[in-house]
Amino acid sequence: MLDTMFKDKKELLFRALSLLLSTIFFANIPSLLFLIYMGHHSFFSYDFFSEGVFGLNVFFGLTSIFVIISSMSLFWWILPLVERWKKGVFKLWSFLGIVLVNALFLFLVVITYPKDGDYFRLAYVLSLGLFVTFHISFLCYAKPSEQIRTLTAVIFVITFMSLHLREQASSLLAMGLKAYSMGGEIKVELKPKFDQERTLSGELLLMSPKHIYIKLDQSKEGSVSVIDRSKFDVISSVRNSNKELKNEN
Repeated sequence: MLDTMFKDKKELLFRALSLLLSTIFFANIPSLLFLIYMGHHSFFSYDFFSEGVFGLNVFFGLTSIFVIISSMSLFWWILPLVERWKKGVFKLWSFLGIVLVNALFLFLVVITYPKDGDYFRLAYVLSLGLFVTFHISFLCYAKPSEQIRTLTAVIFVITFMSLHLREQASSLLAMGLKAYSMGGEIKVELKPKFDQERTLSGELLLMSPKHIYIKLDQSKEGSVSVIDRSKFDVISSVRNSNKELKNEN
């Protein structure tokens, strides 16, 4: 009886450890993408990580939730297969229903993806979702020791894949930055706070609490300028500015 209790406590401890490590891993997928994005554009923002903690955590949290939900919407069918493998339980009609739902979401992704889009990016996103769902299925049905081994393998594969396809990983993060108008190479104008400063324009890479990282139109191709954010009151999208001008006319 004592052996059984000790075994149960040990298994519970390993399961808690596996869940904790998995949570840390999922929470840091955006961090990996951020580092790749900065490396791809040859800059690093210290204050973004040190001073923008609240905004950073919100962005990271939403990104992690989005990755998990997107992964499950496309690859949920993996869970019943792993359940059959590990538990010997298989519900055919439930499995077919899940496959149908996942196939519908995959069909919507394929038909709405731009014909001239980067298909390597699409393959990267789908692969990311596949490996995330695979690990989630092991968290649900596998033994704790198997969960930790699977987590190690998934971390290695996703990190290697992200570094090898850094352009695609970088463009994936850029989409999130564009959604919040925080960067992602959107065209912007920087309007100065002081009259002696001149208006600047270019592609916004990242807006951190203290600095603006931008590829200025007048700079040589590929170079990134770091601008003190306190000197500029307004950052407006060039596209939005053009719309406002048309409305005024």
